[in-house]
Amino acid sequence: MVQDMRFAQSSFKSILAGAMLAALSAAGAAGHAAESATSCELPRINLSERPQVAGEPTKVSLGLILIDVSEIDDVRQQIFPDFAVFKTWTDHRLKHLAGCRIELSRIWSPEIVFMNSGRVFPALSALAEIGPEGLVRYIQRYRGSLSFRHALHEFPFDSHIVRIGMIPVRSDRHALELEVDESLIIRQNEFTILDWTFGEVSGRIAPYTHVVTGGEVNVFYFEVPATRLYQYYVWKVLMPLMLIVAMSWSVFWINPAKFGPQIGMSATSMLTLIAFQFAMASILPHLSYFTLLDWFITAGTGLVFVALVESLTTSYLVSMDRSELALKMDRVCRWAFPLAFVVLVALIFGV
Repeated sequence: MVQDMRFAQSSFKSILAGAMLAALSAAGAAGHAAESATSCELPRINLSERPQVAGEPTKVSLGLILIDVSEIDDVRQQIFPDFAVFKTWTDHRLKHLAGCRIELSRIWSPEIVFMNSGRVFPALSALAEIGPEGLVRYIQRYRGSLSFRHALHEFPFDSHIVRIGMIPVRSDRHALELEVDESLIIRQNEFTILDWTFGEVSGRIAPYTHVVTGGEVNVFYFEVPATRLYQYYVWKVLMPLMLIVAMSWSVFWINPAKFGPQIGMSATSMLTLIAFQFAMASILPHLSYFTLLDWFITAGTGLVFVALVESLTTSYLVSMDRSELALKMDRVCRWAFPLAFVVLVALIFGV
């Protein structure tokens, strides 16, 4: 295992993701030159079968470098990553080919696919690098979209675990023994995406029962915590909505005898809030359940509507010569509505 670690780290230990891939391209050209100078002919044996040593499972070491994340789509539940996958295993039948680069289709390789649905596209040639004692390393870079199922009940103050899963196919846990190459569980310091922050990455192996065969296999999970930057929604959604709700309270300082300006202000507040919600529809996720932001918008809308009802009530009381009761209602509402709004905000956001 120590030899495996040294071999896997030799070219990539201190290289960031972007520089690593540039070096890999240069190494590819050097590898082809080496093949022309040395014999890289495969032995005349069946290399399509799994290398077996006394019936033991083949150990496969997995690593993943997260190079970039360009987008997280809350509506379609997808993430758009750019990453490199490292697979390392030992095939003693190839030990005389050290330094060669062989097409992956010509030798046995572990069939490991992504558990996340979506579409990712390989960016590098399918070449395996042969090291000392038959140590084989295959590196591939992928770009595209992967499913990222995440509940948005806490939106826009939500945090999630972004998980990329890889599962062996056509083999059980007794045929392959997956290991995490901790030296190659890395992420780039900065990503293209601007409205999320990412924490420290980790890799783990976990048992999984296959939904088709019912057999149990071990799967590899690459995980990184992601936290949404909520400041945009605070300044662009929450603060304007608070101002609109506060604007509706101005009717409590208008003499109910002047029912025209009072009802006009209440109606204006209600229409402004409705127009604001239509404007926000394009930037908010379309969900079948309520998020924190939905609860906040609903609570604000309810208070504005109640303020409209209150202004209609006081105008009716004035028309019935009950001006004193109307004025008393306005005085109570001047502090009752702001207090109710503060309580609702505390309940919704758990302040």
